[in-house]
Amino acid sequence: MTCRPDKRITVWRSRYVLCGYVLVIGFLLNLIWENAQAPFYRGYNGFFAHFWICFIAAVVDALVLLLLYLLFAVLSHSLYWPLKAKLWQYGLLAFSGGLLALWFEKWALAKEQWSYTTAMPLVPVLDVGLLPLLQLMLLPGLAFYLGANAAKPRL
Repeated sequence: MTCRPDKRITVWRSRYVLCGYVLVIGFLLNLIWENAQAPFYRGYNGFFAHFWICFIAAVVDALVLLLLYLLFAVLSHSLYWPLKAKLWQYGLLAFSGGLLALWFEKWALAKEQWSYTTAMPLVPVLDVGLLPLLQLMLLPGLAFYLGANAAKPRL
């Protein structure tokens, strides 16, 4: 009698590993982005003074990213959809991320959660910062693809 792990346990474990990679990679990418764009917001007093604010923002970003990933996984019927995705699917992801960023930026600006410096490039007509918009348009696809690729050999 050989002692092999139950296939169901292995499948569930692989799902957690994959989601873990997406979450960690998404967090790291967003932490870098948040710190890079921080000087474009009013009240910025330097890297060390704002690191923890950016850290918390990156945690929130990573959780939003994971929810977006799982939504697309449900719609695609596969957790590994980034490895087989067509260009239009990444385009839809970028569009969805852009809409989400637009809504969140509009809300935060209206509630005076933050404001931009004059150095922040603004998107004409939309009147939101270009950097936070690009953040949710570019980083999810990159995080999803890297996470799926990183998890693949371990499964």
